[in-house]
Amino acid sequence: MINKFILGKCILLLSIVNLCFAQQKNYKFENLGKPIRSPLTIDFVTRDEVTGPIAWGALTNAENNALIGVNMKDGKLIEVNLEKYGKANALLLFKASERYIYMFTGKKGRFLKYDIRLNELKPIGNESKATYWMKKSFNIAPDGKIYIGTYPQAAVAILNPKTDEVKVIDRISANDGSEYVINPASDKGGIVYFPTGMKHGELWSYNPATDTRKQILPEKMMTYGPAIIWRADDGKVYGKKGSVTFLCKEDEIVEGKAPAASVNTPDNLYGDIEALYLNMDGNLVVKNQKTKEQQIIKSTFEPSAHEVFSVGDIYNGKLYGSAMKPGNIFTYDTNTGQTNNLGNLTRGTTQTYAFMAYKDKLFTTSYTGGYIDVFTVDANGLPINRKPVAHLHQMAKQERLLQLRLAADGYIYSPTVPIKGFLGGTLVQIDPESLKTKAFKDIVYNQSFMSVTPVKETGELFLTSSIQGGSSSKPTEKEAVVVLWDPVTEKVTYTGKPVKGATSYETSVRGNNGLIYGSALDTVYIFDPVKKKVISKTSIEKPLNKAAKILLSENLDKNGVVYGIDNRNGQLFSINPSSNKITVLGKDASLIGARFAKVQKDGYLYYPSHSKLMRVRVVDL
Repeated sequence: MINKFILGKCILLLSIVNLCFAQQKNYKFENLGKPIRSPLTIDFVTRDEVTGPIAWGALTNAENNALIGVNMKDGKLIEVNLEKYGKANALLLFKASERYIYMFTGKKGRFLKYDIRLNELKPIGNESKATYWMKKSFNIAPDGKIYIGTYPQAAVAILNPKTDEVKVIDRISANDGSEYVINPASDKGGIVYFPTGMKHGELWSYNPATDTRKQILPEKMMTYGPAIIWRADDGKVYGKKGSVTFLCKEDEIVEGKAPAASVNTPDNLYGDIEALYLNMDGNLVVKNQKTKEQQIIKSTFEPSAHEVFSVGDIYNGKLYGSAMKPGNIFTYDTNTGQTNNLGNLTRGTTQTYAFMAYKDKLFTTSYTGGYIDVFTVDANGLPINRKPVAHLHQMAKQERLLQLRLAADGYIYSPTVPIKGFLGGTLVQIDPESLKTKAFKDIVYNQSFMSVTPVKETGELFLTSSIQGGSSSKPTEKEAVVVLWDPVTEKVTYTGKPVKGATSYETSVRGNNGLIYGSALDTVYIFDPVKKKVISKTSIEKPLNKAAKILLSENLDKNGVVYGIDNRNGQLFSINPSSNKITVLGKDASLIGARFAKVQKDGYLYYPSHSKLMRVRVVDL
């Protein structure tokens, strides 16, 4: 019989050897490329007599904003980097003349002026308080003034190109439910109209001659979201809210039929040659207006790459993922290393949050709109034949479905975040066979749900929450919670706050030992879902005592090890389920800012670094 003392010493020694090996292993962080690129649209052409004809476009990608110009004669590239003004969600371009271009961009929105001849850029006026604006949320009035509708203070930035004067109208609406101004329009008389929206939609007229404004939308139409307005060929502004169309006047709206919006003729011609776009090879595509033939002007532009937003699981050797704005789906073939951009497949066109393969189907969730779709997966592993499952915006005032998890009861569950301006998420239940859905509300008061982890033994679901709601909502709760919820009784059986003061709990994962591992900020908590108690908490080693943020993979590796990253300090770590100790395995700058980390069955942990898909092998197969 083997001496138990000797056996114990051997096991301890083996554990130490394995731990040392893990710490000494050289972890290679691989760049798999930029899965989603897109052509760059040409905004206009300048024809300065000194510089010659130049086609201009606004580049907004995962890393930066830049003004891009390509000479239509020789293909020479001009790239004006706007990094010093901060990353903006959109870059707006305005042609002032054949020599000057105005822009609106920056971490806080501001106007810039670019001299094409001198290649000089300078700011115009002061920064605004705006942090977000839509690509088409502007209007050029008959007098040439430029109006930009912004978020979050329902403000409008105004530039007078004749004098380079900048004015900001703060708070078009004083109503807390109106957070943004979107897609303004002006009529031939010079009156400018500003739709405002969020929880409470309004429509304001603005008379620049008297500097006065008035809310003109009837109370019955002040529902969620803004009115949609446009200028027609007759020079008047018309609008629509719900099913009602109307004419806009300075003092009121007049309900009735509305003509179509006027079509703007793009200013993108040089003689008979029309500048169309910069293609995926970085070359300028032009079209001869007489012959209708397209030609290529060689350039050195690097096509725009979009932020990698999420990945699903590997199915038939293909990893599914998505990008942000647009929410294109891509596949990464783990056998060949090839990436395939499948385009915008889901009904939500901005972001695809979650993927789940079920039999020969692929379920997805997407934003905006809170859509659930299901696809058939063909022999090549590609999603086809989209079938709509649910529209959560319409069904339950939810728009972000963060995850898809299959539970022991055969249902798929998804935790959600509500629409803009609202608090209180739901838990969505999906029958993968019948495709019937149900949204469970009020599980936790005024909190969104971040993740769901099934507990096989009890049939319960472990949910993590956040006090945050939809965009621009104001939290009412001080701390987030974790709960156990029973889908049979539809009741909460446990509520806890594992990390004191935490306002959000991240994705959790169930270990092979039956314990649930979760995180908030720099702390990992370990929860026993059967005993309904937190059994321990631990923090990751922080370089120079810098703040850490832990994200755990919702998948274990083949040995049951939990992996995660500290995305503030660029650290990769593991949690040994036998000791529950965190071990830092490696560090890499590409991990900083990563919004997810997911171990796959091929032994790699996949994560994003802005527009790049990255991976690191964590276990040998």
